[in-house]
Amino acid sequence: MTTKLEQVRNNSILALSGVVLALAAGFAQAAMVDTWTYSTNATFSSPTWEATGGGTQTNTASELSWGGTGNFQTPTNSGENRSALTVGNFLAGSLIGGGPANSLPGALTTDTNGSLTGSEIGKGISFTHWNNPLDSGFRTLTGATITDSLTLTPYSPTPGSDLPGPTLTFQFKFRETPNAGGDGGFGLCADGSAGGNCGDLFGFIGTNTVNNYFEYDDFGYYASVLTLNSDGSLNTVGIGSLANGECSILGLDADFNNANGYQCFGFKTAESAHSTQYFGVAISAVRLNVPEPNSIALLGLALSGLGMMRLRKSANS
Repeated sequence: MTTKLEQVRNNSILALSGVVLALAAGFAQAAMVDTWTYSTNATFSSPTWEATGGGTQTNTASELSWGGTGNFQTPTNSGENRSALTVGNFLAGSLIGGGPANSLPGALTTDTNGSLTGSEIGKGISFTHWNNPLDSGFRTLTGATITDSLTLTPYSPTPGSDLPGPTLTFQFKFRETPNAGGDGGFGLCADGSAGGNCGDLFGFIGTNTVNNYFEYDDFGYYASVLTLNSDGSLNTVGIGSLANGECSILGLDADFNNANGYQCFGFKTAESAHSTQYFGVAISAVRLNVPEPNSIALLGLALSGLGMMRLRKSANS
């Protein structure tokens, strides 16, 4: 027969056990996300063109092209050729047609040591400049707007709701340079080098996209957008600083000159070739150990606005 004292003791043990189980359940619900599903996309809008000139101009969300009536992927001669900037889907292996780049469920692994490898790097979109010889009478591109967006979805150990990252809109400048020189003075390219093969210029005011901090379910993460090699590995040359003269000819020098030169970034593309910049995403639990800033995409794509945003799972997810 159970005494009153034993009954009180047993009830206390049961109550304490219930508290322990409740705490354990609570702790089990809060765990660091180790894999994510992601989707990223980029689109063109509001292009600007030279005030005068002939040819035709095309403006779609994934293509800006100009020049003659030919196909920019199969150039023939300067009187028929077209040049173009295109958004591609790096994840799907295409250079044209745009995105979005939608990963497989749980495809992106959270990095835990600050050094990215394998599934800790997720392929995203790409930009390709199809730089073909054009007749000087064609009207060419001078700039446009890029809008980029990213969605992250926690996958394991506990699936969560979509986390819409900020949509970033920024303007870039484009310069179809005279191949024989002239932008940097008689016979010189804009960077001061000798003319003869001056690359076309794609430039913008950059924002570092590496190690942007955010929180989800009380765990801290760092989100980064990176330039990648064509095999998906981290690129160590990618987008970088442009020379002062190149920033100037693009009109990006007005308010950004300091002791280190003009703070404008971008890339140059050789004539009679197509050049592709590949982009990817990474989520890490610690700050990435990657060289900054020149080897990293300073494009401001997708994540530069995350800042200290706190992202939390909804109560019913």
